[in-house]
Amino acid sequence: MRRLPLIVALLGALMAVGPAGMAAQDATPGASDSALAALGYPELLIRVDGDTFDMPETTVAEGRILIRLENAGEESWHGFLLRQPEGVTDEQVTSDLGPEAEAPPAWLFEADFPGFPGETLPGQTNLAVVDLTPGRYLVLGDSVRPFAVAGAGATPAPAADVDADGTVRLSEYAFDFPEPAGPGQQIWAVANDGEEPHELLLARSSEPVTVDQVLELFADEFAGEGEAGEATPTGDTPPAPEIEPVGGMGWLSPGATAWTEVDLRPGTYVALCFVFDPATGMPHVALGMVDVLTVGEAAATPAA
Repeated sequence: MRRLPLIVALLGALMAVGPAGMAAQDATPGASDSALAALGYPELLIRVDGDTFDMPETTVAEGRILIRLENAGEESWHGFLLRQPEGVTDEQVTSDLGPEAEAPPAWLFEADFPGFPGETLPGQTNLAVVDLTPGRYLVLGDSVRPFAVAGAGATPAPAADVDADGTVRLSEYAFDFPEPAGPGQQIWAVANDGEEPHELLLARSSEPVTVDQVLELFADEFAGEGEAGEATPTGDTPPAPEIEPVGGMGWLSPGATAWTEVDLRPGTYVALCFVFDPATGMPHVALGMVDVLTVGEAAATPAA
């Protein structure tokens, strides 16, 4: 199994090729104009600043909730949420997910992943509506933050359906986007139809791009780190354009559905999955889980 820092390096490479600063703040709907927030679900606020968390709530009620992730730091932030498996102690969590950990623990892949707001740039807010069952949960990023989900003592009433504008389906190792993909603010249901956890990291490209160009961004990290298969590009590939994260959905268990909100300008978008493959420790992007989506127009408009 490969080292955890490889995943960090890959995410760092993604951030390095995108423009920095606050130009991307309009990529994600804010609190005042969010259709997802307007649905009225109970809210869990998570504010991150570098490697620190601020979570006012330590216990939330089971059911469908809105997770609001605010990035108050100076670097892009990519995390995920899991339900701690029964029998896994807090000591194990600290040891297995601490800074000295070199490989994902086996129990990580036995956890439930209900979904989580996607990659969030500095100054941005991302949202996700997810279903939580009772238990102990962990928010994982540069550090680990636990919170509890408490049952009401009776069977909860069914949650109201989210009226999504389209559904993105995840599988081994592919994305299936709603067609046609139009510009504007919209709610997406993200459904994992596969047999492994998956995520949707959505990024905007400064110009039209191919899957091979995207894979070229990570070719140096893939080299010698495992079996990347036929997905790793070979030969001469044109230089890749800049790509900039615009949200998406964090790790999602097989059979699960969660909801996110995006505000897309016409252009070219890249979808990536960085969930680890338990057999090799490689991210799914190395196994070919990359796709390119054109929104509105055939050619992209350069990012601000």
